[in-house]
Amino acid sequence: MAAQPDYDLDLKLAELKINGYVTFENLIPVETIDRIREAFLPLLEEVKTHSNTQGEDVEVRGHTDDRLVVEGRLQIVNRYTMYVPWEQPFADPQIFENPVMLDFLDRYWGTSDYHITCYHSNNPYPGSEYQRWHRDAGISKLVPHVGLEVCPHFGIKFPLVDTYEENGSFEILPATQYLADPELENCYDEVLTKGDFPTARRLNLKKGTLWVQDPRTLHRGTPNRADHPRPELVICYSLPWFAMRKPIEMTQMEYDKLSERGREMLSRCEIVE
Repeated sequence: MAAQPDYDLDLKLAELKINGYVTFENLIPVETIDRIREAFLPLLEEVKTHSNTQGEDVEVRGHTDDRLVVEGRLQIVNRYTMYVPWEQPFADPQIFENPVMLDFLDRYWGTSDYHITCYHSNNPYPGSEYQRWHRDAGISKLVPHVGLEVCPHFGIKFPLVDTYEENGSFEILPATQYLADPELENCYDEVLTKGDFPTARRLNLKKGTLWVQDPRTLHRGTPNRADHPRPELVICYSLPWFAMRKPIEMTQMEYDKLSERGREMLSRCEIVE
């Protein structure tokens, strides 16, 4: 594994706790990202081709026996999500077992007992529109009116292209992760467009950046006005009690490649033939 940049992890932890997200620039080699993008885009095109009805779940089949089925769906106009198959080149320990990231999560949670619970992607194509302001994973509903100090679940994200305003870079409203008012859950868009609130932050990120999002922090996708998709992959890490609905699937061959730490984090995976 390549030498890692030197980060002040105490400062990075403070940024996550205060802002609801934190970025790690230049963490992943660009050549690794380019290799993943080259393999990912044809699979994403299959999902796009088969998603003819808005919101339709899609299973794209017809691959050879040595790979997994690709699943994805259309979210809103020209914006697709796709589960990422746990296979090469996507299952790269430079990313999911990155020592800087694991050290960061160990410090945040005070334990190394957590799991990788999903691997998916967010992909706005040209012509995509604004998403509504929202939060992910329903964590804010666990304890209404109580902003949990420790979040049990994070999305570790990395774009496969440089992101900027034209191609629909991600937008986030910092320091909203502790908001826990159920009455606001369904009307963030209306409230935020009328009231006086802190300025949203556009995350214009370079390839090789890996960033951590507290899923409770208000955020939205923005329109892609460029001539190419803006794919971003997401690996989810969760404390043991926080269960996700769909386990990661992998072949025995991929499982056998895992390190001891990798097998601990992926102990809830499903081995498929």
